[in-house]
Amino acid sequence: MSVQLVLGVQLPSSATLEAFVGDVNAGARASIAQIIEGRSERLFLAGPESSGKTHLLQAACRAIGDAGQRSCYLPLAQVRQRLKPLVENLAEMDCVCIDDIDAIAGQREAEIALVGLSDALRARGSRLVAAGSRLPRELGLALPDLATRLAWGGAVCCRALDDEDKIALLVERGAQRGMTLPEPTARWILKHADSDVPTLMATLDTLDRASLAAQRRLTIPFVKQTLDNR
Repeated sequence: MSVQLVLGVQLPSSATLEAFVGDVNAGARASIAQIIEGRSERLFLAGPESSGKTHLLQAACRAIGDAGQRSCYLPLAQVRQRLKPLVENLAEMDCVCIDDIDAIAGQREAEIALVGLSDALRARGSRLVAAGSRLPRELGLALPDLATRLAWGGAVCCRALDDEDKIALLVERGAQRGMTLPEPTARWILKHADSDVPTLMATLDTLDRASLAAQRRLTIPFVKQTLDNR
């Protein structure tokens, strides 16, 4: 794998295109597949939190690295304080995936650094994928040139997951952990627990630990008892 990891940032093992489940954002998945296959060079993903943008960026980074090319995942919310020196080392990448563009909106020096990175990557035919909560022109960027560059390859709007996609996500993430989560149990969890994606994943963590400790299957009665006793 030829993935460059910035300090303190690791790609989770679940960050693969195959693990991206559901139908709501199938178009975004297909667009990322084109990036991975080298059929597109630019893409911007816009959408609310927990709509799968980060997963897709990380999946692209991993797949391109697994293919022997140089890739990097850059989460701006975590690294914005040291962005300039980081960016200077990324111009030779085959693909850079930039998350949380919102985090630097209005910060002129950071935006200038990203314009420079965008131009350097384009000059060598490298790929650039970025994501933010809204389309580039709506992010409040200080530099119109950055908004233009982020939109060069077109944008795909990601939507919040619907209930069916959340159920599929629970089942898939459970399987990745070696858990068998029956669909009726997943539906019960969605109905009776907080349904935002981070909370659902935290609930899955709780159930994984409880199931291993008790050596019990994830039946609805066992899940109910576990969650009631938290």
